[in-house]
Amino acid sequence: MKGQKTKVSKWFGPGTSVLLATTIVISGCSTTDKTSESASPAASTAASTNPTKDYVDISWYMPKPIDNMKDQEAVEAAANKLIKEKLNANVHFNLIDNAGWEDKIKLKSAAGEPYDLVFTSNSSNNLNANVQKGAFMPLDDLLQKYGQNILKKVDPRAWKAVTYKGKIMAIPAQTPYSPASAYVFKKDLVEKYKFDYKSVKSLSDLEPFLKTIKENEPNIIPVIATANGATSGVGLPDYTTVVGGISFSEKDGKFVKTLDIPQNYENYRIMNDFYKKGYIAKDAAIKTDYLAEAKSGKYAVLRDSGGYTEDGSKSTSTYGFPTVETFSSQPTISTASMTAAATAISATSKNPERAMMLLDYIWSDKYLLNTLAYGVEGKNYTVKSGTVKDANPTIEAKSGAEQTWAIWHNWLGPLWDQWDSNWNSTKALEAMRKTNDNGKASGLLGFVFNNEPVKTEIAQINAVNKEANPIFTTGSMPDYPKYVEDTKKKLVDAGIDKVMAEIQKQYDAWKAGNK
Repeated sequence: MKGQKTKVSKWFGPGTSVLLATTIVISGCSTTDKTSESASPAASTAASTNPTKDYVDISWYMPKPIDNMKDQEAVEAAANKLIKEKLNANVHFNLIDNAGWEDKIKLKSAAGEPYDLVFTSNSSNNLNANVQKGAFMPLDDLLQKYGQNILKKVDPRAWKAVTYKGKIMAIPAQTPYSPASAYVFKKDLVEKYKFDYKSVKSLSDLEPFLKTIKENEPNIIPVIATANGATSGVGLPDYTTVVGGISFSEKDGKFVKTLDIPQNYENYRIMNDFYKKGYIAKDAAIKTDYLAEAKSGKYAVLRDSGGYTEDGSKSTSTYGFPTVETFSSQPTISTASMTAAATAISATSKNPERAMMLLDYIWSDKYLLNTLAYGVEGKNYTVKSGTVKDANPTIEAKSGAEQTWAIWHNWLGPLWDQWDSNWNSTKALEAMRKTNDNGKASGLLGFVFNNEPVKTEIAQINAVNKEANPIFTTGSMPDYPKYVEDTKKKLVDAGIDKVMAEIQKQYDAWKAGNK
């Protein structure tokens, strides 16, 4: 989960620009349940009366949450002591380096190799693509038999995002589905210049503070922007991205080219103005590690670290220095945001029943969940108050170079059962949960776009976006109106109109079937 003080996987960094951010999902098709049939009625009866009779090993694949994972043996030993006693099973995590994760897990599935559990999302080991090729097992029956704790805790709206032709194909995690964005300020600078940061409601409201910093703080860059991290305030909360350059207007219920949205044009005009005035680093467009830049302490204004907290505690914890923040905007809950983290059972699993039992156990037992996430007491974390057997102790997990174990709670499933810690305080978790509860679902929730008919055009659009996005997010073009028009033309030449038509066609069919 975002908020930790260590290197995280690339797809969970601070938000990228809504302007051209690509969210391509592929429509799925139902697969057949690959659960094995018993050899005889007697065997079937025995299995149903004692489903944990035979000892099994459960394999779980996911990308490495952090690079320095040295304590896996100790963590698994602590967890498996509980799992063996309750489920007569053992779990082993297969953690794959991020650079090779996508290729290795695709090859494993393509080869039909048996394994049990796997991390999937809209952006990593893509859920929709896996469903389309039959790599995952339908979970409806397994959830009814062995997943009652999961069914009690998953946001009911989230099932729509993981259901294909009436079949549930993954378990959506508890995660910020509609994370409120915020303007974040270095607290010492706000206090030094007595700036009323709570008065900031839009990008233009930052101007007086940025000007003051530029004139008085030569070692501070007024506002952060990087190639893959847009400044807070440039988002479009009333629009949901479908593919790069095409958005859905939640107010009008129509698809539009993102560059044609007046507010979007104005937001990036302001960013260009900030760049020309020296409020943004001259080399911002080639900076690709947003988190490292943010934690450097050389920026006066940042964006939220993955969710707005009124007291600034989450950003303070993440960035490592005192911050204050004020609300910027809140997007709608989309199919993509509800599948930012999910867990599937492989169609090749030899132990799907026990795999579901394990997931349900994790969703029901805080101690097991937090042991898998934080590690072993005394080795990976220390208790600050209470005990690990309490409902919610406060702990301090090791961070930075000292951290040798981590699995983010939403990669396991139940984020809200996380212990109070320096990763996320209970207060921050409550704020995220409240934001979810109050979030408005997108009109596209449940709709997934099958890009197969226009995959050539999508590839060409992605190439345009890859070049243009860093320039837009940092405002670093010499002639803003000309750059916008040139980019529009490139997108038309790439086939954006054909993609728009295909999206509309699929949306109309989806809407007709989901009245």
